[in-house]
Amino acid sequence: MAKLLLFLLIISSSICADNIKIINVSYENKATYPYYLGDSEHIDLKKPGIAIEAMQGIEKKLNIKFNFERKTSVRGQKELEYNKVDMLLFASYKKSREGMGVYPKNSDGSINTAKKAMNLSYVLYRLKNSTLDWDGKKFINLTGKIGATKGYSIVKFLQKRDVDVSENYSNTGDVKKLIAKRIQGIANQESKIDIYLKNNPKLAQKIEKCKIPLKTKPYYMLFSFKFYKENEKLANKIWDELKNLDSDEKFKSLREKY
Repeated sequence: MAKLLLFLLIISSSICADNIKIINVSYENKATYPYYLGDSEHIDLKKPGIAIEAMQGIEKKLNIKFNFERKTSVRGQKELEYNKVDMLLFASYKKSREGMGVYPKNSDGSINTAKKAMNLSYVLYRLKNSTLDWDGKKFINLTGKIGATKGYSIVKFLQKRDVDVSENYSNTGDVKKLIAKRIQGIANQESKIDIYLKNNPKLAQKIEKCKIPLKTKPYYMLFSFKFYKENEKLANKIWDELKNLDSDEKFKSLREKY
């Protein structure tokens, strides 16, 4: 009888394991503090970031397992577009990105901002002795190039304002270029540059952040078209579980941890 019970337990565990939905998730190999940390393809299991821990926290509840992979923003977006990954962290909304993946939407087809993951701000960084500034509508004393990361929405924001943009694949590389005066300023998410400067105080002594953000936008978790078509209810449950990471009370302890 004991052997039979053990056999049934093993079979039952196997069936449960087989029923777990594996979701392949791509997120950037550059930190977006405090949502995911580290500037590499490595994932720090002890302190991966608020978003990663929050996602791991709902796996049992929804009987799913997130398989995380880190790569460049451009590559992650392309892989989502071609259904090579199921889910992408994170993307702001642009009309052109609707061909890349599925955003949470209302019944009328508009973007459901209530299901955003968080708000992030792009800000302007300059050398402390610089007169470069942003008044909320236009740049002041802009005579050189502004550094921005390729694939980020801020690039088109700058180009529409006739800014000479120095595109690259490295957020932190722009800091070094700014110090060397190869660019006049940096336009990037403060969640990326602030943490880098915090960890590099000698560089931080030479750089300051302009007070008025260039823009603040909601960011979303996106699903591939294939995954959403096959798992629409599950996708909506995930959006509901993980919305407002930056403000929801249920994520307060995670925010305090970081």
